Amino acid sequence: MTTANNSNNKVVFAGGYDGEMVEIINACREAGVEVVDNHLGWGAAASAYASEIAQAASEGKAPVLVELTLDIEVPSTSIIVDHHNENVGKPASLLQVLNLIGVEPSREQQLIAANDCGYIPGMLALGATAEEVAKVRYADRAAQGITPEQEAEAERAIAAAETVNGVTIIRMAHSKTATVCDRLFNPEKEQRLLIISEDGESNFFGNGELCQLLQGEKTGKTPEGWDTYSNFGGWIGGNLPTSGFWGGYGDQKAVLNYIVNFFAK
Repeated sequence: MTTANNSNNKVVFAGGYDGEMVEIINACREAGVEVVDNHLGWGAAASAYASEIAQAASEGKAPVLVELTLDIEVPSTSIIVDHHNENVGKPASLLQVLNLIGVEPSREQQLIAANDCGYIPGMLALGATAEEVAKVRYADRAAQGITPEQEAEAERAIAAAETVNGVTIIRMAHSKTATVCDRLFNPEKEQRLLIISEDGESNFFGNGELCQLLQGEKTGKTPEGWDTYSNFGGWIGGNLPTSGFWGGYGDQKAVLNYIVNFFAK
């Protein structure tokens, strides 16, 4: 993929909503950069913008695809922005976009980027105050569309938590994991958190090596073009390989057994 130096020659295509994505959209618009935003959820794919991407390229503009799964062939002039899965280790997407459009990140933007890559520990590493942490986390949950009912369900699920081999296991109706993670975060304690949701999604937060093992090695693609993995697949991110997160739709009993057995060593 190529890059372009002129920010006015770029069109930014927004991926799934969270606090970082909202800030990317706002920062681009404030800088006068064109943004195409279909208000997508997590797991958003480039095909959601297929015609708009083709149109931008035909006009000689560089499409900037932010955290979009490449399920279609995109123009060679496209700029891919992400810091998950095979892009783990790159700067936060917000910082990548700001660099592309020539904007120096503010203190708040640095914290938003740190939150997206390293969650609360990432912000604390920048010297964030309790007030700054609370503000960024609240904005992140709001951007994800979390409702008061979902917040209440998280409280119920936390009260019914169980622990196996040091892993806190939460069983919850929805998969808005921030409602649990924000409440249980303890900087003095190693994180070992598994959230099992009734919608079929599972999410683990903690040991980075385990996150990578849960996803497994890439083995190929399905007939539809989706990547296949030797283990549960899904998505990973965070401060890998030290710590991070994994999420996916693998068999939940198998995921649970894999995680608790990892810590039985």
